[in-house]
Amino acid sequence: MTAVLAGRTDMDDGLRMAQTRTCGAWALPGDPTCAGIARRLFRGVADELALDREAIDDGVTMVSELAANTLHASQDQPLPVNPELWLYLRGTGLRVELVCKVFDTLPGWVRGNVPGRAVGRAPADAMSGRGLEVVHELSLGYWGHHLTRSRLSGTGIRGKAVWFALPVPAAEALAGAGHPITARDAMTELEQDLSTRGFGGRLVRADDHAADMAVLSIASGLTVWCRSAAAWLRAPGAAEQQWSYCDLVEVGEQAVQAHEMIVATADTFPLLDATRTGALTRGTPRRVHAAVQARATGSVS
Repeated sequence: MTAVLAGRTDMDDGLRMAQTRTCGAWALPGDPTCAGIARRLFRGVADELALDREAIDDGVTMVSELAANTLHASQDQPLPVNPELWLYLRGTGLRVELVCKVFDTLPGWVRGNVPGRAVGRAPADAMSGRGLEVVHELSLGYWGHHLTRSRLSGTGIRGKAVWFALPVPAAEALAGAGHPITARDAMTELEQDLSTRGFGGRLVRADDHAADMAVLSIASGLTVWCRSAAAWLRAPGAAEQQWSYCDLVEVGEQAVQAHEMIVATADTFPLLDATRTGALTRGTPRRVHAAVQARATGSVS
């Protein structure tokens, strides 16, 4: 299932998320305690997945920085929506990773650029703007940001998510893993996930049980297909991507991002330079992921 474990903070939920390939989502307080709560939640799930100790420590530092940044994002925001922490597994075989995302309702950045990727670094004596530089260094550049929608508001409030990912030991990634068998079941999970994020009543679906195929139209030109244990996303201006049914959370994430980018393009919305969600397909992310794994195993300095 891709159902959200909304608002619960006990560590059993984190283990259940890992075992069933759902997305764990927790509301973070909009005050200085948010970083500490995010650290505790991340460490609890990472410990259960037996991540490398150094990787866990780096992840705790990174999630703390992302959570702290939401305090700046919430300034002067009219919507009283708490930031959110999302954790889920992504990938198959020997290349599975724990994805950590922090959501806030500010679509862009307080200072108008992307901290950590800007040409000019924050001054040495700066009181802010250095958090994502820390994330950039600890993740070896394997992090990003994208437009998306809230998981916990129930209405799909818009904003952005900032993410990083760490490799998960193969044995832990496979423990208790389960996923849908038929295209109908897989599409039902995706449809339910998207409905909780404000797309309910707008989705158009067609099923062909004999061919084990299901199609879901989200918007003009934005379609998800499920067939023979694989899911595809077709979006304007993007190469077609494919995932197995164990990655339905990622399919939903990519679909929401693609929809929000269509809206952003039409409305000249901020954050048009958003990175992809980091799906492990080809190119640089694969090399960076290998570097992260090497560091976790101690084979590089």
